[in-house]
Amino acid sequence: MKAAQALLSHCIDYAGLFPPAGLDLCTTTREYGRYHASPHAWALGKLILPASSLAEFCTSSPSGMTEWPLSLLLGPEWENDISLAEQLGVPLDVVEFRPAQISEIAALRSLLPANAKIYFEVPAGTDTAKYVAAIADAGAHAKIRTGGITQPAIPSAHEVAHFLSCCIAQHVPFKATAGLHHALRGIYPLTYAPESERALMHGFVNVILAALTLSLDADIDEAAVLLEDGSPNSFSFDDDCACWHDRRFTTQQIVHVRENLMMSFGSCSFTEPLDEMKQMRWL
Repeated sequence: MKAAQALLSHCIDYAGLFPPAGLDLCTTTREYGRYHASPHAWALGKLILPASSLAEFCTSSPSGMTEWPLSLLLGPEWENDISLAEQLGVPLDVVEFRPAQISEIAALRSLLPANAKIYFEVPAGTDTAKYVAAIADAGAHAKIRTGGITQPAIPSAHEVAHFLSCCIAQHVPFKATAGLHHALRGIYPLTYAPESERALMHGFVNVILAALTLSLDADIDEAAVLLEDGSPNSFSFDDDCACWHDRRFTTQQIVHVRENLMMSFGSCSFTEPLDEMKQMRWL
């Protein structure tokens, strides 16, 4: 496996229902099915499905959808969402939830199967270390929101590095979501609207390699510098490794961080991340 393939192996969770794409459920499932059957299926992760769309999904989804890996996004009435999923026979293998208060972490964990993977989003502006510690105590996974459709929704590089560092210190696997469909950090449109506002957005290559540097010997400051680097000339990929300046990451190290730390990232586009990697000749 080449380094770039190791980086993206089953990494892109498809969130076509969410902004800025905002597709309807029929279009989203059709697109996911197309990607699932495509030669690029090796990079495809789970279909992100909000619990509010469960009933429609179960009645209108195409044949074969039972083979699709789902990540169920619970809402504020999460107990009702769990009951509905159980009634409809939707597996609760992977669940995502943004707790309104830290006590909900243990409460939700207690209601789900022991082998379920639960991603708890750490709310912006809270004590990240405290939330990650609670997530670790629950034997769950963490989640960070790395962007959105407004500039204030994008956390700083240091905030992202702090989240990564907390997860690594507590041995908590994690995922990222929102605003992460570009390979490298840069100024991009926040939406697909013709006159969209533009903002400095994070890149998924930056985030994954920053996690890797922190899992080795880097400190938060170095990880933040990596997260802020938007120059394609700073990065390279070949069959055996990925490089950032003088830092060299073997394919084996990339596989390790993907299997044990950064599990995936959510993107409203499956094709954009791949297209950008191809444009830079990394794939």
